[in-house]
Amino acid sequence: MFVNNIFSIYGAIISRVFTLTANRIKSQTAVMTTVITVALVTAFISTPVIAQKWTLESSVKQAMSVSPELQKSTAEIGALQADINLSTMWPDPEIEMRVDNMLGKDDGAGGYDLTDITVWQSIPMSRIKYQESASEASLRAAKYFRQYQSLQVQNRVSKVFHQLQFASARLVLAEKQLEFANEINNQNKKNSSATVVRYMTPLEKMRLGIIREEARQATANAEGKYKEVLSEFVKLLGIEMNEVDDVSRLHSIETMPDIEKLKQMQHEHAQLSGQKQKVEAANHNIDVARSSQSIDPSIGLSWSRDSLSIGRTDIYAIMLNVQIPLSDRKNVAQSKATYKASQQKIEYQLLKRELRINLNRSFAHLNHVIEQAMEYEGKVLKPSSKMLELTNDGFASGELSILSLVDANNTFFESRLTYLDLLYQARVELAEVKLFAGQLIVDTDSQHLNLNTLGE
Repeated sequence: MFVNNIFSIYGAIISRVFTLTANRIKSQTAVMTTVITVALVTAFISTPVIAQKWTLESSVKQAMSVSPELQKSTAEIGALQADINLSTMWPDPEIEMRVDNMLGKDDGAGGYDLTDITVWQSIPMSRIKYQESASEASLRAAKYFRQYQSLQVQNRVSKVFHQLQFASARLVLAEKQLEFANEINNQNKKNSSATVVRYMTPLEKMRLGIIREEARQATANAEGKYKEVLSEFVKLLGIEMNEVDDVSRLHSIETMPDIEKLKQMQHEHAQLSGQKQKVEAANHNIDVARSSQSIDPSIGLSWSRDSLSIGRTDIYAIMLNVQIPLSDRKNVAQSKATYKASQQKIEYQLLKRELRINLNRSFAHLNHVIEQAMEYEGKVLKPSSKMLELTNDGFASGELSILSLVDANNTFFESRLTYLDLLYQARVELAEVKLFAGQLIVDTDSQHLNLNTLGE
């Protein structure tokens, strides 16, 4: 009895110790989990998104890295690579087996036996090499098409980027104009310490109020346009709005591109090169049509068993299957493929003509806009700035009224806006010139074509 009590007390102590230890471990685990969770949340919250100033080059690189058009072209190249592998494969052999009771009836043994086995193998003659050549040309065309897709993506990104530059500059200009309108209204309300004291008529005060409201409306409109373009810009680049701190300033084009170099570059345009490969593939398809309208000859190996006077005997045979062309199907298929090849050649000529026309038109427009911007800068922008300076001096000396100062500032801001619009048009037209000439804005490694290693 005493021993039992001792063991009972000892068991209770051991159980209590295990319970306290387990609770302590659970408590420490909960504390550690909480600490880790808080640390992760804190790290996540405290890791800010780094906003940056975007340039045309960085914008193009970012857009190309997430472009679904380029991803689709890459997938198409992979599919055409598989087509090359399929085009070189021979047809699978065929096997035919026959089980019947003929032998059992001949020798009286009865039952069913395997009596015939025949294996057929089609032998493609020249069709394989024509199919492979056509598939390789189609693959090269797809690679050139991917480069053309890069041109299109870069063209679109550059247009949106320059549009964002223009919207940003327009917003800054509108904010400065609003700031000037507010300063004039504040000067009218305050007791100025200037030597010249003016009396503002009710009409002049009304005019100042209208000017201020127009400036406020223009600022709101410019801000709305900027947000719209920014939304399109971030979607095109696959980023968030808080990742855009600013964009580079909109500058004039200092050097006019050489039209002769652009024309020489156009001969190697990705779209033209791709169409050339389509023509080559169509020519190979003529040979494919000529060689594949007839069924491939096939050779067969046969084994059979038969009952002869000496008993059951194995019989072996070799067979050849050749189609006898009676209709004119071969010439019809070849004629159809020839017409398709002619269509591809005509498409190449049309594309070459359209690229040349578009390049000449865009280059002429670019040259006109650049000249107009230079002339506008010299004859309007600089004089409006000088007129504003003289008007400020005249207003300070009391020679000119406040409305003259307002008109001079409005002229200055309107001329600045017109000049920015000319710079924007020039940049957009330059992007069009590069597209029609086949010039990449950013030539990344993913755009280099290696046409000699089709299997890589």
